[in-house]
Amino acid sequence: MQAFTYSNGHLSETVDQPVPDLGPRDILVKVLAAGLNPVDVMVTAGSIPVPTQIAGFDAVGIVEAVGSEANMWKIGDKIYGSGSVIRNGTYAEKWAVDERVVAKAPTSLSAADGASVSLVALTAWEGLFEQIKIDPDNIKANAGKTLLVLPGAGGTGSYITQFAKMAGLTVIATASRPESQEAVKQLGADHVINHREPLKPQLEALGICELDYIYNAYKTDVYWDQYADIIKPKGHIVSIVQTPEKIDLSRLFMKIGSFSWAFMFSKTMYGFELESQGRILTRVAKLIDEGKIKIPSVETKTWSLDNLRELLAMQESGKTIGKLTLTREQR
Repeated sequence: MQAFTYSNGHLSETVDQPVPDLGPRDILVKVLAAGLNPVDVMVTAGSIPVPTQIAGFDAVGIVEAVGSEANMWKIGDKIYGSGSVIRNGTYAEKWAVDERVVAKAPTSLSAADGASVSLVALTAWEGLFEQIKIDPDNIKANAGKTLLVLPGAGGTGSYITQFAKMAGLTVIATASRPESQEAVKQLGADHVINHREPLKPQLEALGICELDYIYNAYKTDVYWDQYADIIKPKGHIVSIVQTPEKIDLSRLFMKIGSFSWAFMFSKTMYGFELESQGRILTRVAKLIDEGKIKIPSVETKTWSLDNLRELLAMQESGKTIGKLTLTREQR
């Protein structure tokens, strides 16, 4: 099969890559489109040591074969999902993935748009509703609760904002450029502040002295002292970004505040709660198809090595609003 492989930070195209073997609960998927995420930049550059040759962790595709114990999908089904960071990914003609972590693709989206959804939607959902433990269906209980999402205009932030609004929270999103500020407003943020300026004075100008929840999607140490200052007693901070620097958790001690990590690949790395990701993606697809959740803007390019390199460079720039995808579909 054809695939874009990487080694020692070098990305290349191969046409004789072996078709992946299937485990008992795996399905083999013909990839129609693949999505990009910041993790792809780190994996292809070699800064994250994973035992793979093919990156890419988002896809929409058609089921072509099923493993010996797989019973959730049939050949011809159109699915979407994110797979595992420790298995070969979606920058390939064919992709092997556990049947439990994928779902029926949103019917209202093209493959190119659908490939932008799963990783960021799972990350947003798990951080809000599994780590912070907000009840997505208890709007009455969540009314008046405040959430800061930093930054708000990226792929994950776009879904955090919408899921939190869906659950009844008041959302303060951060954005530093006029175009990203407008994008965040379009997704439903109640307030927008600039993360390049001190956070507390901007919040106080809005009449918000403290926050119930903070969802961090940037280097965790950079804003840590500010977070500890603006979180309420018994508040919760969740972060999806590692930090090489230490953070002082004792800053939360007197407030009996809590902190947790969110990492959507943890389930597939360690083999727990796999079915939950399929359930989440099923619900997200329904919300999209019903028009209750909007996908952020998607820029897509046709399937080629040059285009993948260009998209990875755009992803690395940190200036992308919305998502990037690579598609095999005719445009």
